[in-house]
Formats: sequence, structure tokens, C-alpha cells
Amino acid sequence: MIRQFAGRATGLVRSWAAAAALVAMSTVGATGQIQLPEGTVARSVILSLYTINSMMEQQGAGLEGGTHVMTSFRAFLAPELIKEIAASDGGFRPLVGAYEGTVDDYELRMSADQPDDSSIVFEAAVESKGTVRLVSFALTQSGSRPLITRIWGDGWSFGKGSAEAALRAPAASAQPPGKQEQAAVAAADESDVAAGNVPAGTATPSLPFQDSFDGAALGPQWTVIGEAPDKFVVEDGVIYQIATGGDDDFRNEGSENIFQLGGAPEGDFDMTLTGKLEAKTGREGVWLGLYEASTSFLAANLYVYTNGCGPYLGLWIVNRQPVANLDKPLTSEFDDNLFDKGPVLSSTCNAGNREIADTILQRLNETGFSLTLSRRGFRYFATAELDLPAFGDNPGGPVTAVTNKVARTTAAGNPAFMLGQFRRAGKGESVAQFDSFSISAPVN
Repeated sequence: MIRQFAGRATGLVRSWAAAAALVAMSTVGATGQIQLPEGTVARSVILSLYTINSMMEQQGAGLEGGTHVMTSFRAFLAPELIKEIAASDGGFRPLVGAYEGTVDDYELRMSADQPDDSSIVFEAAVESKGTVRLVSFALTQSGSRPLITRIWGDGWSFGKGSAEAALRAPAASAQPPGKQEQAAVAAADESDVAAGNVPAGTATPSLPFQDSFDGAALGPQWTVIGEAPDKFVVEDGVIYQIATGGDDDFRNEGSENIFQLGGAPEGDFDMTLTGKLEAKTGREGVWLGLYEASTSFLAANLYVYTNGCGPYLGLWIVNRQPVANLDKPLTSEFDDNLFDKGPVLSSTCNAGNREIADTILQRLNETGFSLTLSRRGFRYFATAELDLPAFGDNPGGPVTAVTNKVARTTAAGNPAFMLGQFRRAGKGESVAQFDSFSISAPVN
């Protein structure tokens, strides 16, 4: 893994304190034009660029010199920079800093040295194929938004000023912030805690974390977003939840009974929810993931949906996040029908398989399910585990389904889960029983 520029922040307060400290110190002796809001927006531009690039790399593409710069990247790059990248010798990948490889991981921070003009500089330590390279970005306000005007590294440069500008550019440092910066961050944290500015129930859980929902109420580490107390009860080690109305969903603002943990874990993790699902409508599902709002979350969804061949079981991973300069959030997703050429059944459109499918769906309410969202670096994937009945030549027993990976470089929110419905569930009722929630560090 990349050596950290600074200790990872724990919670929103520390993240903002670190940003404020870095901005304040980087503007000493400079023009004083760089303010925290501009730095925050500029950071989001680079994070969004890397997110788009990661999605494109999974499709065998990405930002590359000597080729047409795809529309997906044009919201973040100045027109002159786009032209220079497209006109350059082919094959160089500026977000990697090399001709080969993809972005495996990276860390981003504001540069300690800022230029004496209206631009702002960020640095990314980018890991690719085991090698870490420093890539720098200069951003300049263009109308109501900042655009990247220059990207450069060791011995190469694209954009405003090109090679000459890179030689004059502030020295890029791969060292962590000094003791003075770290002390400022720590002091800001202590001040907030002492002042009582850290809300109760927002502490980051230490791993491994386990909650078996013992007792007659949720623990203080939980909050319920859109609480509708007539639709859930905690008793005998189970959260018993009902969903009606067809509009409860991580994607829908105003959804009821989203159970959210106080803080998000740092680093890689496996987050697992176990329980039972009574699929009464053929349009319901269990959501598990990191949730901030209907416009910003990353979650797994184990669901039942009905098509022309009857209800089927699906596994879905959804990454929705706001992007600078776009009115609507960006959504990337992978959706797998487990009953159509999937790991469970090849089809449900013949009589024999239809009967087996119905039996499997019934077992969701008997032997239950396990749903996991996993993070590895800035990539996430979902896993579902089921207990199949014996049928045909299949002896039955445990089966596992895994989604493709989605990428995210920005915070997605805090751990959360819920029982949801698709809109066409109408007035039908869905029921789930959740008996365990856990977060653990990966074994390997």
C-alpha cells in the first residue's frame, strides 16, 4: 500500500480539520487567494476524474495520450489540456504517470507549496504494478468551476506551460505533513471533542465489530433514518422489519427505516448482514452498504424481482455519488440475475426450473441469507451466500455469488442497511428478519 501522506482521518470532523490545516499552511507567503471552499471543490474534481478513469480502465480504456479524450473526462480538463493530451505521442497515461499499468491505489493531498498565481496544486501518490509515482495537478477557476489546466510528473508534463512550467513548478513532496501540521490537526480534533462538537453515536467502530441485536432496542451506536416505529421491532436477537408502499430504497429520498451505524471503518473491510427475507410481492430486497444520502451511497442489494418467467433472485452493487459540475449524481452499477445463466440456475422459463426457483426463494425465509459488502483499496464488491435445496444432480448446500467491482475514491457515508421495495410492489407487504451485523478486517 502507498505510504500515507498523513494519518487517515476518522470521521467528518477530522477530515475537515485536516483540510483546513493544510490550506492554512499552504497559503502562508502566497497570494492568499486560495480558500477552503476552492480547495475542497478542486479536490472533488481530481477525485471525480480518478473515479471516472477507474471505471473506464475496467472496460479496457482510460485517459491516455495520443487518443481521443473521451467525453467522460472533458468535464474536468481544460480545453487546451485536452488538445495536448490528444496530440501527444500515443500510449502515455498521465493519471498513472507511465506508459503501462492502471491505477491500483492512490493518496491525494493539497501541495505544501502553492504557485504565485490564481491556480491551486494537488499531488497524488499513485500506485501501479507495485511502483508509486507522484502526479501533480494544477487547477484554475473557469467560470463557476475549477478545471485541471496542467498534469505533470518526473520529467513529463501536459498542459499550461508544458515542460518549462513543470521545471518551474513547486517541488512535489512525497513526505507526510510535518510535525507542525500534524499537531495542528490533533489540536483541532481535541478542541472539537472538548467542545462537544462530535455527536453522540458517531464514533468509528473498532474492528471486529459485531451486533446480534440482543435486547429490546437498538444500541446507542445506531440511528434510524426516516424512523417509522410501527414498521420494525427489536426482540429476541432479531430486527423484524416490514416494508410497504413500494418506495423505500437507498435511491429514494424520504425512505423509511434505514438503520445506520455511527461511523465508517477505515481501510479495507468486510461488512456482513445475515437474516431472512419473506418475498411476498416479488419486488423487494435487502440493502447493505455505506450511506450518506439518496444521492451519495455505495451498497449491495440482494433482491427478488418478477419478470415474464416469474420472480427471480438478483445481486446488485450500486455506486452513486455527486460529481463536480454535474446536476445529477453519477451512478455505476453491476446487476446479476442469479437465476439466468447465473451461479444458482441457468433459467426459470421452463416448468422444472420454475419450481426449483420458487423453492429457493422460499428458503430465503427458512434458512436465510448472508450479504456482504467488501472494500479493497478503492474498489468494492458484493457477495451473497445462500443455502440451496437439493435438486437434480445438484446436492444442494451453500452457494456463493460475487459481483464485479465498482470504484470509489470519495467517502460514501456510514454503514447502513434496510429492507426495501421496488415501486411496483404497490400496496404489498414485505418482511425481513435481521439477526446479525458485523464488520471485520480481511483475513488476507
